[in-house]
Amino acid sequence: MSTRTIIGNLALDPEVVTAGSIQITKLRVIENTGEYRGGKWLAHDAATTHFVEAKFELGQNVAATLHKGDPVIVVGREHTDSWGDDQARQYGRVIDADNVGPDLNRAVATVRRNSKPDAE
Repeated sequence: MSTRTIIGNLALDPEVVTAGSIQITKLRVIENTGEYRGGKWLAHDAATTHFVEAKFELGQNVAATLHKGDPVIVVGREHTDSWGDDQARQYGRVIDADNVGPDLNRAVATVRRNSKPDAE
């Protein structure tokens, strides 16, 4: 797996699903890509869609914080995943998020730390 950093906007609100005994927060991030040619930025015609999964506390915090359209930065490990039955199996790239946050170049945010449960 390779580490990826992507910057884009959430295409939809985060979706929380249950897989066995854990919850996974699924995101779709739209990244507008381009390149410099002759000293000028040329945007690509089509944006790139990334599928992202965040687990455990990260996923809970993402679901409670981010919404459709929010600018985000995602860092994680990318791998190929498949879904569907054998007759209609589809493949795609998925990023297992290690970090997700708002892109403060394009937004402002209020940070509130999680409270730790009292030791018993």
